[in-house]
Amino acid sequence: MKRSRITTTLLPWHELLHKACRELGWSPHVFWQATPRELEMALNPPGRQDTHSLSRSTLDSLLRQFPDEQEPHHHD
Repeated sequence: MKRSRITTTLLPWHELLHKACRELGWSPHVFWQATPRELEMALNPPGRQDTHSLSRSTLDSLLRQFPDEQEPHHHD
């Protein structure tokens, strides 16, 4: 089954649902009743260091390594 490009680029719903159920003990019903902001606050409460955040220097390095504008790939 193919996922729609829109559903995978806006928010990773499947991963968020899995994380909410596993880490927070939420049922799917509770998950779908929560707003995106409530979910964010529950998964990343104030004062908790987000281990997935990037520093500015890391982001700049990644942008240099993988620029948005690349030469088109030529298929032979």
